[in-house]
Amino acid sequence: MKKHLSIFIAFVIVLTLVLSAPIGAFAATATQDDISSYLNDLGSFMQFIKENYAGDVTYDQMEQGAIQGILSSLDKYSTYFTKDEMDSFMESTSGTFTGVGLEVEERGQDIVVVSTVKGSPAYKAGIQSGYIVESVDGKDVKGMDIADVTNLIKGDKGTTVTIDFLANGKTVEYKLVRDVISINPVTYKIINGVGYISISEFNGNTYENVSKALDYMDQNGIKKLVIDLRDNPGGYLQEAVDVANFFVPAGPVVTVAMNSGNETYYSYLKNPKYKIAVLINGNTASAAEILSGAIQDTKAGILVGENSYGKGTVQEVFPFSDGSGMKLTIAKYLLPSGRSINGVGLKPDVEVKDSRVFLPQLIYTDDVKKGDTGYNVKLLQSYLSLLGYYKGEPNGYFGNDTYDALISFQKYAGIPTTGVMDRGTVDALSYFYGLTLQNDAQLDKAIELLNQQ
Repeated sequence: MKKHLSIFIAFVIVLTLVLSAPIGAFAATATQDDISSYLNDLGSFMQFIKENYAGDVTYDQMEQGAIQGILSSLDKYSTYFTKDEMDSFMESTSGTFTGVGLEVEERGQDIVVVSTVKGSPAYKAGIQSGYIVESVDGKDVKGMDIADVTNLIKGDKGTTVTIDFLANGKTVEYKLVRDVISINPVTYKIINGVGYISISEFNGNTYENVSKALDYMDQNGIKKLVIDLRDNPGGYLQEAVDVANFFVPAGPVVTVAMNSGNETYYSYLKNPKYKIAVLINGNTASAAEILSGAIQDTKAGILVGENSYGKGTVQEVFPFSDGSGMKLTIAKYLLPSGRSINGVGLKPDVEVKDSRVFLPQLIYTDDVKKGDTGYNVKLLQSYLSLLGYYKGEPNGYFGNDTYDALISFQKYAGIPTTGVMDRGTVDALSYFYGLTLQNDAQLDKAIELLNQQ
């Protein structure tokens, strides 16, 4: 234990010196001088706890707790990751992982497939949304935490995983060979002569896919662009800077202010060729605010929507030898004008409230009918309410009011009036819900402003 502990002590001493993290007082029968002497040697302090604590505690618990305590005293973005948390975080930010390409959600006691990543093993196998995961490699997953289920599905490239699904009332088995999956955070299209590019996050694949989107725009002669950064939580700083080089004129993009000094990242774009409107909202944060703020400060475009989140700090991830790690705030950043938006956010040039209403995806797993209760009934009521058929407050009980509302919707949609939410009804509800999302006041305003230029 001494060798293991000494490594940990050295690490904590470094953290304490750099971060000046306070250590609180402890109530015990020992005198304050006794406690202070223990604090001078973390190993002895842990030993004191081990010998005097009225319960079971391990040195590993105390080591992890010490790190968590230090980081929690700093700011809300600095945090400790267990090994599993570290793996998940690195996967989510890199945009690449090894698996089969299933996106699943926990609904009640079930793990339900929401979608599959295009081109992935699950996509190629024809697995559909609404399939319920029953077992993975023979292990029953009923009632398991979703993180534990996804860990069972993941594995090394080239290995095989066997997954049993409940689909249309029958158990079906799929043998899938795991592969490297890349997440593309960029979608694009042309709307009435104006290019539209949505960036959902700045992972390791963002720059590459924005480049492809712009190639498509150039091939079609598009000179006006809407860049949608709504609900973009950020990601890699370098990816945001690289993307900024497509839009921001030559000069500073962002300055990162660290204890050791400042580092400025630049754009080298000599001749910007697009007229730009950027969509932002209260969930536009971090790296997304860097791109938005650089466009606003340099007059490269206008911001449309609602005030952004206001995360003006930079974090770095530090892995530990046991696979765990930490995310530590290492800097603040300044936009090209020299301003900090930390805790304030970006104010749009043109403020427009979001007209869209977002609901969880409606997924067919089984028929929902009168007398049923639970999540799926409440979600059905929410859809019917949004579409103007259900007048009450969604409560999760399929009574006469829900039945009547569903019958009315089915008549309008031109589908069988069964009063049952079957697969056809789910498809119809999803279609008409999708039409409501096209009523996008912020996007409409951005296009209007671009067309006025």
